[in-house]
Amino acid sequence: MRTIESVGDLVSPLGGTINAANVIMQLADPGVGQGVVDSSVDSGRADLHPIKRARTTGTYLAVAVFGTETDREYLRETVRKIHARVVSEPNADVSYSANSPRLQLWVAVCLLKYFIDQHEFLHGPLTENEYTSVLSDGITLATTLNVRPDSWPRTRDEYDALWREGLTRISMNDGVREYLTRLCNLSFLEMRLGRAGRAAHEIFGRDFELITRGALPPEFRKVMHYDWTADDQRRFDRYLRTMRAVHRMTPHVWRLLWHVYLVDMRIRRRLGVRVF
Repeated sequence: MRTIESVGDLVSPLGGTINAANVIMQLADPGVGQGVVDSSVDSGRADLHPIKRARTTGTYLAVAVFGTETDREYLRETVRKIHARVVSEPNADVSYSANSPRLQLWVAVCLLKYFIDQHEFLHGPLTENEYTSVLSDGITLATTLNVRPDSWPRTRDEYDALWREGLTRISMNDGVREYLTRLCNLSFLEMRLGRAGRAAHEIFGRDFELITRGALPPEFRKVMHYDWTADDQRRFDRYLRTMRAVHRMTPHVWRLLWHVYLVDMRIRRRLGVRVF
């Protein structure tokens, strides 16, 4: 296994199946979760526009990890404008603003974990030097989301402190939990894709939910009311062995797939086609 020097070096085939787990981590902060569920910006909802949401999320991550500073500046302004429309009502039970620096920082912290998890589930813990390099490079996951650079952790201890602080805030009401459950068992696909979505849910839903549960830390399984048994762990370990073999046979493919999002975004901008 080659040395890890950047966030881009962490991408693997596992990333496409543990993404829902990371979404749960992000939305377990009540401000993020309620903001997503209550948002009037329907064009960005995964349950209403699953294909577009997958493309735009992939585009954001590709720009943050592999893009140029010009790409990121475009995305910062776009994200700022979209998030300005996601604000709670004055008397809402959960107060939120999608442009909140604290909420944006939590999302960025979770996004870095998404990439680290891809590697560590398959190949074991990063070395201290690798972790330091990844953490430094990962600042773009935050700054592209309009997090101030000086808010990003500089050391592993600082990152771990942010993570632990975030864990003290996680909670979830039934509305957010139901939304996330539909994402994790793929039943949300039925809403827009009809019979094809129903078939995807019935064929792949249980396995996708198992992988999602397996990729979650215990604190997040608890707020989702998920069980985890020894048999679940064996099935998850078996899946990881398969993905580990796939990654070893195709080590360079997965970075190229992320670059497809970059090319798509740049073509859309050049043609004047809406990106988000």
